[in-house]
Amino acid sequence: MKKCSSTVLNCWTYIRLYGRKFSKEDHVLFIKLLYELVTIPKLEISMMQGFARLLINLLKKKELLSRDDLELPWRPLYEMLERILYSKTEHLGLNWFPNSVESVLKTLVKSCRPYFPEDATEEMLDEWRPLMCPFDVTMQKAITYFELFLPTTLPPDLHHKGFKLWFDEFIGLWVSVQNLPQWEGHLVNLFARLATDNIGYIDWDPYVPKIFTRILRSLNLPVGSNQVVVPRFLTNAYDVGHAVMWITAMMGGPSKLVQKHLCGLFNSIASFYHPSNNGRWLNKLMKLLQRLPSGVVRRLHRERYKKMTWLTPVPDSHKLTDQDVTDFVECIIQPVLLAMFSKTGSLEAAQALQNLALMRPELVIPPVLEKTYPALETLTEPHQLTATLSCVIGVARSLVSGGKWFPEGPTHMLPLLMRALPGVDPNDFSKCMITFQFIATFSTLVPLVDCSSVLQERDDLSEVERELCSATAEFEDFVLQFMDRWPWRRFLTLLFQIYLRQEWLVGWLLICAELQ
Repeated sequence: MKKCSSTVLNCWTYIRLYGRKFSKEDHVLFIKLLYELVTIPKLEISMMQGFARLLINLLKKKELLSRDDLELPWRPLYEMLERILYSKTEHLGLNWFPNSVESVLKTLVKSCRPYFPEDATEEMLDEWRPLMCPFDVTMQKAITYFELFLPTTLPPDLHHKGFKLWFDEFIGLWVSVQNLPQWEGHLVNLFARLATDNIGYIDWDPYVPKIFTRILRSLNLPVGSNQVVVPRFLTNAYDVGHAVMWITAMMGGPSKLVQKHLCGLFNSIASFYHPSNNGRWLNKLMKLLQRLPSGVVRRLHRERYKKMTWLTPVPDSHKLTDQDVTDFVECIIQPVLLAMFSKTGSLEAAQALQNLALMRPELVIPPVLEKTYPALETLTEPHQLTATLSCVIGVARSLVSGGKWFPEGPTHMLPLLMRALPGVDPNDFSKCMITFQFIATFSTLVPLVDCSSVLQERDDLSEVERELCSATAEFEDFVLQFMDRWPWRRFLTLLFQIYLRQEWLVGWLLICAELQ
């Protein structure tokens, strides 16, 4: 076993130095060897975790190995989880397992899951279906195992051996349950993964109204003038990340039912994003607003730009069209603009705007600029300036890129930079830092070079390009004004003195005192 440990250590070192620079045959042999080592009964936990982490690393890139290249049995993993996670002796003090072992084992199962045999689904159903009693605690155990082990990446010609064996039964169980039991969240996670891996192969339309109703209920929003909230355990609520996966996977296709209900969902919760509203439910709403555009961007990348692999591709009939993307952005943009000034901060709104601007900059950037220009002029509401600059930083790349969707975007760069200079204010630290970040972002994306001479050299420039070339003549004025702002020169002088003296601690104290 010591030789195995040294071999694993050498393998870790090799991967860190050279990556996966070995043949596919060696890759498969390494995986099978480590799988046998991990599943040795009564193996020391620390060694098992070391083997498992290396195996997870080797299985990390699914696109490198297809199901034809590798097949792993599921039962040894199940027996190991049963022995460790449901140990009958640990609570007596006869065994001790570290807290990290559960997450390592679950990650290992998720990494091995795409390579389970095609008959594994039926075997799992035979193993855990007897535990499915809604009135017994064994129901939680059964659904947890199903969520963790059931493979959902089988090719379309094997669907009859995959999700079609259990989908109708499980979705019927989910529809019939109304009291949000603890295991319902695990069932939703399974449906979300199934929908993501099989876009276009499952008809979700009969269940779409129920799905959005349950998601809205899971947000646990206050209702009525008395702010009545149905008391529920927070652990029983749906995970926002999996709810977003489910929604984004159902979008598109001939019927626009999902988009219709998504618009209805945001129309019903839009008022909760108003800056005057606050509560424990706001964090979940902001997370939904942040992750939904990110999920749509990932799906667009998968459908339009990602290299094809052995995983099931999205059928052309269910790919997101340009109109689908436009409808989605128009549906979500108003709640995002409201959330810019939320009491929890503007980070989630900025991230949402960044992803929305990648899809439709002409719909996202103009309203953001409409809020930014007045905020740059106001002196009495600095919180607006901080929030709007944070959001403009998020859409900066889409703004300066221009392109066919928003060609006039780069023309706003110099006016924004000039108006942002008063934000370099040592009396307001947060405003000063966000202004520095704003200037640093734009100066990184665009070189500050005077290109006005190009107007005399070329006559094939468009009107927007000519305007941009003329505007670059003002870069010199911007740099001079920026360097003249206090405390920039004194700040550089202090840094230079610190560098010469090599008195870093004293120098840091000098800087802090100067900024105050």
